[in-house]
Amino acid sequence: MKNTVHPLEDKPWPDARRLMWIVVAAVLLRLIWALLIPVVPLSDSAGYDIFARNLVEHGVFGWTPEQPFAFWPPGTSFLYAAMYWVFGYGHTSLIVLHILISVGLILTSARVAHRFYGEDAALWCGTLLAVWPTLIMFTTILASELLFALLTVAALDAWTARSGSAWRRGVLAGLLLGMAALVRPQALLLPGVYGLALVLSSPNPRQVLGLQLRTALMSGLVMAVLIAPWAWRNYQLYDEFVLISTNGGITLWMGNTPGTGGSHMNVPASIAELPDNEQARVLGAMAREYILADPAAFAMRAVRKVFLLYSNESIGVGWNSEGIAQRFGEASVLWFKRFTQVTWAALFLMSLYGVWVLLRREGAWRLLVSPVMLTVLFYTAIHSVVVSQDRYHLNFAGQIAMFFGIGMASLAHRRGRAPSPPRTAHEPRRALHPH
Repeated sequence: MKNTVHPLEDKPWPDARRLMWIVVAAVLLRLIWALLIPVVPLSDSAGYDIFARNLVEHGVFGWTPEQPFAFWPPGTSFLYAAMYWVFGYGHTSLIVLHILISVGLILTSARVAHRFYGEDAALWCGTLLAVWPTLIMFTTILASELLFALLTVAALDAWTARSGSAWRRGVLAGLLLGMAALVRPQALLLPGVYGLALVLSSPNPRQVLGLQLRTALMSGLVMAVLIAPWAWRNYQLYDEFVLISTNGGITLWMGNTPGTGGSHMNVPASIAELPDNEQARVLGAMAREYILADPAAFAMRAVRKVFLLYSNESIGVGWNSEGIAQRFGEASVLWFKRFTQVTWAALFLMSLYGVWVLLRREGAWRLLVSPVMLTVLFYTAIHSVVVSQDRYHLNFAGQIAMFFGIGMASLAHRRGRAPSPPRTAHEPRRALHPH
């Protein structure tokens, strides 16, 4: 039986031309969208625009030059500020940046899928990422989701690459994960997730443990060096240790407070005037007290928040609503939302089918501890505890696309369109964990 949990050897793509056309299609679709829909920053997008402008004009990260803060992680704003500084305040440079990020996400996700699941699954994975409507819509949205998805999948690609020593892979993965953590702090735990997954999914865990520990250690050290300047800035600002952002306690409270539906909530007026680090401390304590007072209710909220995470997908329309209305009229916004909801339901069901294919092929344990699935479970667990919304599943769009690719490749094979000849699975430690 073909081993799809452990990475296969990196070999040249037999059908690289098809991957090239997938990338071309992705770029064209995003250019068409950008030509049709103007960039009108709303909600979080407006925040990123303000933060980037303040960084360029005043060297301050915050809503105003007089009030620096660390409520939001700074990574996305730094990138947008760099684009504004070089190219000016027009949004064309950001559209080009978003297209490049999308191409990077397609290529790195396809590489990981190719390594673990074979060429056919990889090509279907890339195809989905190229035509996924919400991802196309994010071309005209200032947001962190696609950047985070790219950096974390690229880090998994580097971590599981066949070439290079454990130290070298750790350095590259650490650079990518350090940048990802400055975009979303969840990435701080990914070295442990990746390393643990590769140990548990190995046929010889003891033999690979040392290699994974070295990779994780080097990755963690590089991340620490990359994040340290921002942590020092925060210490000077608050006179206390704040590694990246202060929103942890607040997002915990949003998902665990009387009257919460599991999604975003405004901070109470009685606390809104406090500095953001004080808000985080007060609201985090309130959330923990609320959780401990009724653990059964907490468990029920967790289930509801998982449902929120996966049940819908309309954020791409919501954050483009003014641009869509300008181009097609107010009534069209609802139809765009319905379209993205239907397409999300279809691709999510196909991804679940891909998970089912792997479950039957590999068994429950080998599926659950594979690096791709374990990262999905990790993100899901986070949002079952803190705040949850449909947009957060875009943080792991690459992994969802990999499962979609497995499902589509399986269906194609069942219908007689035979996939490319499978490569022989390798079991030796050297092939999975090169020195």
